[in-house]
Amino acid sequence: MPNLFKAFYYVKKPGIIFAFLSVYIVAAFSWWTYSHIRSAQSLSAMHTQKLELMCYKATLECNGTVAQEMIRDTIAFKTFFDANWPELEVVFDQNLNPLENYMIRPRKESYIQIDKKFDRKINMYLMEGVVMVFILFWGIVWIYRSLLSRLMLNRWQNNFLLSVTHELKTPLASIKLYLETLLKRDLSREQAQVMITNSISDVNRLKDLVDNILIATQLDSKRYTLNKVNINMSEVVSQCIEKYALPRNLTQRLICQIQDDIYMMADQLAIETVVVNLLSNANKYSPAEGLITVKLNMSENKDNVILSVSDEGNGISEADKRNLFNKFFRIGDESVRKTKGTGLGLFIVKNLLNLMQGEIVVKDNQPKGTIFELSFKA
Repeated sequence: MPNLFKAFYYVKKPGIIFAFLSVYIVAAFSWWTYSHIRSAQSLSAMHTQKLELMCYKATLECNGTVAQEMIRDTIAFKTFFDANWPELEVVFDQNLNPLENYMIRPRKESYIQIDKKFDRKINMYLMEGVVMVFILFWGIVWIYRSLLSRLMLNRWQNNFLLSVTHELKTPLASIKLYLETLLKRDLSREQAQVMITNSISDVNRLKDLVDNILIATQLDSKRYTLNKVNINMSEVVSQCIEKYALPRNLTQRLICQIQDDIYMMADQLAIETVVVNLLSNANKYSPAEGLITVKLNMSENKDNVILSVSDEGNGISEADKRNLFNKFFRIGDESVRKTKGTGLGLFIVKNLLNLMQGEIVVKDNQPKGTIFELSFKA
Protein backbone atom coordinates (compact mmCIF):
# COMPACT_ATOMS: atom_id res chain seq x y z
CA MET A 1 0.00 0.00 0.00
CA PRO A 2 2.79 2.55 0.70
CA ASN A 3 4.20 1.96 -2.80
CA LEU A 4 0.74 2.32 -4.32
CA PHE A 5 0.20 5.58 -2.43
CA LYS A 6 3.62 6.84 -3.50
CA ALA A 7 2.91 6.03 -7.15
CA PHE A 8 -0.47 7.77 -6.94
CA TYR A 9 1.19 10.81 -5.35
CA TYR A 10 3.78 11.20 -8.10
CA VAL A 11 1.19 10.76 -10.82
CA LYS A 12 -1.12 13.35 -9.24
CA LYS A 13 1.64 15.72 -8.07
CA PRO A 14 1.51 18.08 -11.13
CA GLY A 15 -2.28 18.33 -10.77
CA ILE A 16 -1.97 19.13 -7.05
CA ILE A 17 0.59 21.85 -7.76
CA PHE A 18 -1.58 23.26 -10.55
CA ALA A 19 -4.66 23.35 -8.29
CA PHE A 20 -2.70 25.02 -5.49
CA LEU A 21 -1.31 27.69 -7.84
CA SER A 22 -4.77 28.29 -9.32
CA VAL A 23 -6.32 28.84 -5.90
CA TYR A 24 -3.41 31.07 -4.87
CA ILE A 25 -3.71 33.21 -8.02
CA VAL A 26 -7.46 33.65 -7.62
CA ALA A 27 -7.05 34.57 -3.94
CA ALA A 28 -4.11 36.93 -4.58
CA PHE A 29 -5.78 38.82 -7.40
CA SER A 30 -9.11 38.91 -5.61
CA TRP A 31 -7.38 40.52 -2.65
CA TRP A 32 -5.44 42.83 -4.99
CA THR A 33 -8.66 43.93 -6.70
CA TYR A 34 -10.49 44.36 -3.38
CA SER A 35 -7.64 46.45 -1.95
CA HIS A 36 -7.57 48.76 -4.96
CA ILE A 37 -11.36 49.15 -4.91
CA ARG A 38 -11.18 50.11 -1.22
CA SER A 39 -8.39 52.59 -2.05
CA ALA A 40 -10.49 54.05 -4.85
CA GLN A 41 -13.44 54.41 -2.47
CA SER A 42 -11.24 56.18 0.09
CA LEU A 43 -9.84 58.45 -2.60
CA SER A 44 -13.36 59.28 -3.82
CA ALA A 45 -14.44 60.09 -0.25
CA MET A 46 -11.36 62.33 0.15
CA HIS A 47 -12.26 64.26 -3.01
CA THR A 48 -15.82 64.74 -1.73
CA GLN A 49 -14.51 65.93 1.64
CA LYS A 50 -12.11 68.26 -0.14
CA LEU A 51 -15.04 69.84 -2.02
CA GLU A 52 -16.90 70.41 1.24
CA LEU A 53 -13.82 71.95 2.90
CA MET A 54 -13.35 74.10 -0.16
CA CYS A 55 -16.88 75.44 0.41
CA TYR A 56 -15.92 76.52 3.93
CA LYS A 57 -12.71 78.19 2.71
CA ALA A 58 -14.52 79.93 -0.16
CA THR A 59 -17.17 81.26 2.26
CA LEU A 60 -14.52 82.78 4.55
CA GLU A 61 -12.68 84.44 1.68
CA CYS A 62 -15.86 85.74 0.08
CA ASN A 63 -17.04 87.17 3.43
CA GLY A 64 -13.72 88.96 3.81
CA THR A 65 -13.84 90.36 0.30
CA VAL A 66 -17.41 91.68 0.81
CA ALA A 67 -16.49 93.15 4.20
CA GLN A 68 -13.62 95.07 2.61
CA GLU A 69 -16.09 96.34 -0.03
CA MET A 70 -13.94 94.94 -2.84
CA ILE A 71 -17.16 93.52 -4.32
CA ARG A 72 -20.26 95.73 -4.55
CA ASP A 73 -22.78 93.66 -6.53
CA THR A 74 -23.70 90.05 -7.30
CA ILE A 75 -22.28 90.19 -10.81
CA ALA A 76 -18.81 91.08 -9.56
CA PHE A 77 -19.23 88.52 -6.79
CA LYS A 78 -20.13 85.84 -9.32
CA THR A 79 -17.19 86.70 -11.57
CA PHE A 80 -14.74 86.62 -8.66
CA PHE A 81 -16.22 83.39 -7.34
CA ASP A 82 -16.18 81.47 -10.65
CA ALA A 83 -12.58 82.53 -11.31
CA ASN A 84 -11.34 81.12 -8.02
CA TRP A 85 -13.60 78.13 -7.35
CA PRO A 86 -14.82 76.55 -10.61
CA GLU A 87 -15.80 73.33 -8.78
CA LEU A 88 -18.27 75.25 -6.57
CA GLU A 89 -21.42 77.28 -7.10
CA VAL A 90 -22.98 80.16 -5.18
CA VAL A 91 -26.72 80.65 -4.55
CA PHE A 92 -27.98 84.10 -3.50
CA ASP A 93 -31.04 84.81 -1.33
CA GLN A 94 -32.89 87.44 -3.35
CA ASN A 95 -35.27 88.27 -0.50
CA LEU A 96 -32.48 89.65 1.65
CA ASN A 97 -29.20 91.38 0.90
CA PRO A 98 -27.64 88.90 -1.54
CA LEU A 99 -24.06 89.92 -0.72
CA GLU A 100 -24.65 89.00 2.91
CA ASN A 101 -27.03 86.08 2.41
CA TYR A 102 -25.68 83.43 0.09
CA MET A 103 -24.81 79.76 0.15
CA ILE A 104 -21.72 78.12 -1.37
CA ARG A 105 -21.91 74.46 -2.30
CA PRO A 106 -20.20 71.98 -4.68
CA ARG A 107 -21.52 71.87 -8.20
CA LYS A 108 -23.55 68.83 -9.17
CA GLU A 109 -21.09 68.27 -12.04
CA SER A 110 -18.24 68.06 -9.50
CA TYR A 111 -19.94 65.14 -7.75
CA ILE A 112 -20.61 63.50 -11.12
CA GLN A 113 -16.96 63.94 -12.10
CA ILE A 114 -15.80 62.31 -8.85
CA ASP A 115 -18.18 59.37 -9.44
CA LYS A 116 -16.94 58.98 -13.03
CA LYS A 117 -13.31 58.89 -11.87
CA PHE A 118 -14.24 56.31 -9.27
CA ASP A 119 -16.06 54.15 -11.87
CA ARG A 120 -13.11 54.41 -14.28
CA LYS A 121 -10.70 53.24 -11.61
CA ILE A 122 -12.95 50.35 -10.63
CA ASN A 123 -13.29 49.25 -14.26
CA MET A 124 -9.54 49.60 -14.76
CA TYR A 125 -8.72 47.48 -11.70
CA LEU A 126 -11.27 44.83 -12.67
CA MET A 127 -9.97 44.66 -16.26
CA GLU A 128 -6.36 44.52 -15.09
CA GLY A 129 -7.24 41.75 -12.65
CA VAL A 130 -9.11 39.72 -15.27
CA VAL A 131 -6.36 40.14 -17.87
CA MET A 132 -3.60 39.25 -15.43
CA VAL A 133 -5.49 36.23 -14.10
CA PHE A 134 -6.14 35.08 -17.67
CA ILE A 135 -2.48 35.50 -18.67
CA LEU A 136 -1.21 33.72 -15.56
CA PHE A 137 -3.77 30.93 -15.91
CA TRP A 138 -2.80 30.51 -19.56
CA GLY A 139 0.86 30.38 -18.58
CA ILE A 140 0.25 27.87 -15.80
CA VAL A 141 -1.93 25.69 -18.05
CA TRP A 142 0.75 25.79 -20.76
CA ILE A 143 3.46 24.89 -18.24
CA TYR A 144 1.22 22.19 -16.73
CA ARG A 145 0.54 20.62 -20.13
CA SER A 146 4.21 20.86 -21.09
CA LEU A 147 5.15 19.20 -17.81
CA LEU A 148 2.62 16.40 -18.31
CA SER A 149 3.80 15.96 -21.89
CA ARG A 150 7.41 15.77 -20.71
CA LEU A 151 6.54 13.27 -17.98
CA MET A 152 4.61 11.13 -20.44
CA LEU A 153 7.44 11.32 -22.98
CA ASN A 154 9.96 10.33 -20.32
CA ARG A 155 7.80 7.37 -19.34
CA TRP A 156 7.38 6.33 -22.97
CA GLN A 157 11.12 6.69 -23.56
CA ASN A 158 11.82 4.48 -20.55
CA ASN A 159 9.36 1.95 -21.92
CA PHE A 160 11.07 2.21 -25.29
CA LEU A 161 14.48 1.51 -23.74
CA LEU A 162 13.08 -1.48 -21.87
CA SER A 163 11.40 -2.86 -24.98
CA VAL A 164 14.41 -2.25 -27.24
CA THR A 165 16.64 -3.96 -24.70
CA HIS A 166 14.33 -6.95 -24.74
CA GLU A 167 13.93 -6.90 -28.53
CA LEU A 168 17.71 -6.83 -29.01
CA LYS A 169 18.66 -9.20 -26.22
CA THR A 170 16.33 -12.06 -27.19
CA PRO A 171 17.38 -12.58 -30.84
CA LEU A 172 21.04 -11.94 -30.06
CA ALA A 173 20.97 -14.59 -27.34
CA SER A 174 19.20 -16.94 -29.73
CA ILE A 175 21.71 -16.36 -32.53
CA LYS A 176 24.61 -16.82 -30.11
CA LEU A 177 23.15 -20.12 -28.89
CA TYR A 178 22.65 -21.40 -32.45
CA LEU A 179 26.21 -20.48 -33.46
CA GLU A 180 27.71 -22.05 -30.33
CA THR A 181 25.72 -25.20 -30.98
CA LEU A 182 26.96 -25.33 -34.58
CA LEU A 183 30.55 -24.93 -33.39
CA LYS A 184 30.51 -27.44 -30.54
CA ARG A 185 28.37 -30.24 -31.96
CA ASP A 186 28.35 -32.37 -35.05
CA LEU A 187 24.87 -31.84 -36.45
CA SER A 188 23.19 -33.34 -39.44
CA ARG A 189 22.64 -31.20 -42.49
CA GLU A 190 18.93 -30.94 -41.68
CA GLN A 191 19.58 -29.86 -38.07
CA ALA A 192 22.15 -27.29 -39.16
CA GLN A 193 19.73 -25.98 -41.77
CA VAL A 194 17.05 -25.48 -39.12
CA MET A 195 19.43 -23.54 -36.88
CA ILE A 196 20.69 -21.40 -39.75
CA THR A 197 17.10 -20.68 -40.81
CA ASN A 198 16.18 -19.68 -37.26
CA SER A 199 19.26 -17.48 -37.04
CA ILE A 200 18.35 -15.75 -40.30
CA SER A 201 14.85 -15.21 -38.92
CA ASP A 202 16.30 -13.57 -35.81
CA VAL A 203 18.62 -11.44 -37.96
CA ASN A 204 15.62 -10.30 -40.01
CA ARG A 205 13.85 -9.46 -36.78
CA LEU A 206 16.80 -7.30 -35.74
CA LYS A 207 16.90 -5.71 -39.18
CA ASP A 208 13.20 -4.82 -38.99
CA LEU A 209 13.77 -3.25 -35.57
CA VAL A 210 16.71 -1.17 -36.78
CA ASP A 211 14.81 -0.15 -39.94
CA ASN A 212 11.88 1.04 -37.84
CA ILE A 213 14.17 3.08 -35.60
CA LEU A 214 15.90 4.65 -38.62
CA ILE A 215 12.57 5.48 -40.32
CA ALA A 216 11.19 6.95 -37.09
CA THR A 217 14.32 9.10 -36.71
CA GLN A 218 14.04 10.35 -40.29
CA LEU A 219 10.35 11.13 -39.86
CA ASP A 220 10.95 12.89 -36.55
CA SER A 221 13.68 15.07 -38.08
CA LYS A 222 11.62 15.74 -41.25
CA ARG A 223 14.30 14.11 -43.44
CA TYR A 224 12.23 11.28 -44.89
CA THR A 225 11.54 11.76 -48.61
CA LEU A 226 8.95 9.96 -50.73
CA ASN A 227 9.53 8.45 -54.14
CA LYS A 228 6.04 8.41 -55.64
CA VAL A 229 5.33 6.19 -58.64
CA ASN A 230 2.19 4.64 -60.08
CA ILE A 231 1.88 1.30 -58.23
CA ASN A 232 -0.60 -1.54 -58.26
CA MET A 233 -1.85 -1.18 -54.68
CA SER A 234 -3.61 -4.55 -54.82
CA GLU A 235 -0.38 -6.41 -55.62
CA VAL A 236 1.72 -4.48 -53.10
CA VAL A 237 -0.72 -5.15 -50.23
CA SER A 238 -1.08 -8.84 -51.20
CA GLN A 239 2.71 -9.29 -51.31
CA CYS A 240 3.10 -7.59 -47.92
CA ILE A 241 0.49 -9.88 -46.40
CA GLU A 242 2.18 -12.97 -47.83
CA LYS A 243 5.64 -11.82 -46.77
CA TYR A 244 4.48 -11.15 -43.22
CA ALA A 245 2.12 -14.11 -42.74
CA LEU A 246 4.11 -17.08 -44.08
CA PRO A 247 7.07 -16.99 -41.61
CA ARG A 248 4.65 -16.52 -38.72
CA ASN A 249 2.10 -19.18 -39.71
CA LEU A 250 -0.69 -16.60 -39.83
CA THR A 251 -2.25 -17.69 -43.12
CA GLN A 252 -5.14 -19.50 -41.41
CA ARG A 253 -5.97 -16.45 -39.30
CA LEU A 254 -5.95 -13.93 -42.13
CA ILE A 255 -9.05 -12.90 -44.07
CA CYS A 256 -8.11 -10.92 -47.17
CA GLN A 257 -10.63 -8.97 -49.22
CA ILE A 258 -8.46 -7.28 -51.83
CA GLN A 259 -10.06 -5.60 -54.82
CA ASP A 260 -8.05 -6.26 -58.00
CA ASP A 261 -6.07 -3.72 -60.01
CA ILE A 262 -6.25 -0.65 -57.80
CA TYR A 263 -3.62 1.81 -59.01
CA MET A 264 -2.44 4.97 -57.27
CA MET A 265 0.55 7.31 -57.00
CA ALA A 266 2.48 6.34 -53.88
CA ASP A 267 5.85 5.39 -52.42
CA GLN A 268 5.92 1.58 -52.52
CA LEU A 269 8.38 1.25 -49.63
CA ALA A 270 6.24 3.56 -47.48
CA ILE A 271 3.10 1.54 -48.31
CA GLU A 272 4.87 -1.72 -47.45
CA THR A 273 6.08 -0.22 -44.15
CA VAL A 274 2.57 0.94 -43.27
CA VAL A 275 0.95 -2.42 -44.07
CA VAL A 276 3.59 -4.47 -42.22
CA ASN A 277 3.34 -2.27 -39.11
CA LEU A 278 -0.45 -2.53 -39.08
CA LEU A 279 -0.31 -6.31 -39.49
CA SER A 280 2.31 -6.54 -36.75
CA ASN A 281 0.15 -4.42 -34.44
CA ALA A 282 -2.95 -6.54 -35.15
CA ASN A 283 -1.00 -9.76 -34.57
CA LYS A 284 0.50 -8.57 -31.27
CA TYR A 285 -2.78 -7.51 -29.72
CA SER A 286 -4.97 -10.35 -30.98
CA PRO A 287 -5.62 -13.63 -29.17
CA ALA A 288 -3.91 -16.75 -30.51
CA GLU A 289 -6.96 -17.78 -32.53
CA GLY A 290 -8.19 -14.27 -33.32
CA LEU A 291 -8.86 -13.38 -36.93
CA ILE A 292 -7.13 -10.51 -38.73
CA THR A 293 -9.06 -9.00 -41.63
CA VAL A 294 -7.45 -6.90 -44.36
CA LYS A 295 -9.66 -5.06 -46.84
CA LEU A 296 -8.67 -2.97 -49.86
CA ASN A 297 -11.19 -1.30 -52.12
CA MET A 298 -12.17 1.93 -53.81
CA SER A 299 -14.61 4.31 -52.17
CA GLU A 300 -18.11 4.65 -53.57
CA ASN A 301 -17.26 7.85 -55.42
CA LYS A 302 -13.98 6.32 -56.72
CA ASP A 303 -11.99 9.24 -55.28
CA ASN A 304 -10.24 7.38 -52.45
CA VAL A 305 -8.49 4.08 -51.89
CA ILE A 306 -9.60 2.53 -48.59
CA LEU A 307 -7.36 0.10 -46.71
CA SER A 308 -8.46 -1.37 -43.38
CA VAL A 309 -6.84 -3.80 -40.95
CA SER A 310 -9.02 -5.16 -38.15
CA ASP A 311 -8.33 -7.51 -35.25
CA GLU A 312 -10.26 -9.25 -32.48
CA GLY A 313 -8.18 -8.07 -29.54
CA ASN A 314 -9.24 -6.24 -26.40
CA GLY A 315 -9.75 -2.94 -28.20
CA ILE A 316 -8.39 0.50 -27.38
CA SER A 317 -9.85 2.91 -24.83
CA GLU A 318 -10.76 6.46 -25.82
CA ALA A 319 -8.00 7.83 -23.56
CA ASP A 320 -5.35 5.67 -25.25
CA LYS A 321 -6.63 6.59 -28.72
CA ARG A 322 -5.53 10.18 -28.11
CA ASN A 323 -1.91 9.07 -27.60
CA LEU A 324 -1.93 6.10 -29.95
CA PHE A 325 0.22 7.69 -32.66
CA ASN A 326 2.71 9.37 -30.35
CA LYS A 327 6.29 8.20 -30.50
CA PHE A 328 7.17 5.47 -27.94
CA PHE A 329 3.57 5.19 -26.72
CA ARG A 330 2.39 1.68 -25.86
CA ILE A 331 -0.67 0.61 -23.94
CA GLY A 332 0.10 -0.75 -20.47
CA ASP A 333 3.24 -1.05 -18.37
CA GLU A 334 6.42 -2.13 -20.16
CA SER A 335 7.78 -3.93 -17.09
CA VAL A 336 4.91 -6.46 -17.12
CA ARG A 337 4.11 -6.45 -20.84
CA LYS A 338 3.96 -9.72 -22.73
CA THR A 339 3.64 -8.31 -26.26
CA LYS A 340 6.72 -7.34 -28.27
CA GLY A 341 7.33 -3.95 -29.82
CA THR A 342 8.94 -0.54 -29.38
CA GLY A 343 6.05 1.89 -29.64
CA LEU A 344 7.26 3.17 -33.01
CA GLY A 345 4.99 1.26 -35.41
CA LEU A 346 1.89 3.45 -35.29
CA PHE A 347 4.01 6.59 -35.03
CA ILE A 348 5.64 5.59 -38.33
CA VAL A 349 2.25 4.75 -39.88
CA LYS A 350 0.74 8.11 -38.95
CA ASN A 351 3.70 10.16 -40.15
CA LEU A 352 4.06 8.27 -43.43
CA LEU A 353 0.35 8.83 -44.06
CA ASN A 354 0.80 12.54 -43.37
CA LEU A 355 3.58 12.66 -45.97
CA MET A 356 1.37 10.82 -48.48
CA GLN A 357 -1.59 13.09 -47.59
CA GLY A 358 -3.53 10.10 -46.38
CA GLU A 359 -5.77 9.77 -43.35
CA ILE A 360 -6.19 7.13 -40.65
CA VAL A 361 -9.18 6.52 -38.40
CA VAL A 362 -9.30 4.16 -35.40
CA LYS A 363 -12.65 2.44 -34.90
CA ASP A 364 -14.00 -0.18 -32.51
CA ASN A 365 -14.51 -3.58 -34.10
CA GLN A 366 -17.64 -5.58 -33.33
CA PRO A 367 -18.06 -7.50 -31.10
CA LYS A 368 -14.50 -6.72 -29.96
CA GLY A 369 -11.20 -5.52 -31.32
CA THR A 370 -9.98 -2.55 -33.31
CA ILE A 371 -10.15 -1.37 -36.92
CA PHE A 372 -7.50 0.86 -38.48
CA GLU A 373 -9.00 2.43 -41.61
CA LEU A 374 -6.69 4.26 -44.03
CA SER A 375 -7.78 6.55 -46.84
CA PHE A 376 -5.62 7.63 -49.82
CA LYS A 377 -6.37 9.97 -52.67
CA ALA A 378 -6.81 7.86 -55.81
